[in-house]
Amino acid sequence: MKPIESALAPTDGYITSFVRNTVEGWWEIEVGLPAGWVFDENSKIGCEILVENDVGMLIKVFPKVNGVVIDDLVAFVEVVIETNEEIAKKEKEFTDRIQKMKDVLEKEAIEFYTELDELKENRFKKNNNEFDKSLGKTKSKTTPKATTTPEKPKTVRKPRPPRTPKTKTGQTATKKTTKTVTEETETLDSSKNSK
Repeated sequence: MKPIESALAPTDGYITSFVRNTVEGWWEIEVGLPAGWVFDENSKIGCEILVENDVGMLIKVFPKVNGVVIDDLVAFVEVVIETNEEIAKKEKEFTDRIQKMKDVLEKEAIEFYTELDELKENRFKKNNNEFDKSLGKTKSKTTPKATTTPEKPKTVRKPRPPRTPKTKTGQTATKKTTKTVTEETETLDSSKNSK
């Protein structure tokens, strides 16, 4: 057998006492666990909470069947401790990773808002000044010059011959000396030219 100190070394700080159950005839262990730690019993070893508060809990670990020795109870407590330490380690790794991501995001957010503030304060003024300068240049370059396009000459229409009204019998009526509007206009134009 191992010396008792080396056998109990993995459970240092957790096992508070060994108690002899005189009714059942076996040993039980009382173990102090931090708050939030988990444990579960199995078919041979049972667990019972004796005291629980904000700091932690005191549990009793005991055999359910004959043949379970103290070494088995100590090994069970070791499994509970290792499992919870592994859980705590995983939680710490995750928390650290989240913290690093949070730090990176905070840094990116600071850079983003600094750049955004710079854009709000300076960029608009700069772009506005450049726009004003380019506006003056564009006016002189792109001002369209007045160009005259030659008008198309109007085509003169030929006058229509006067219509002769037909009578009810179908014969052409006698010609009256009527002039069309076009003929009268031409007559007026020619009389103006002759003067």
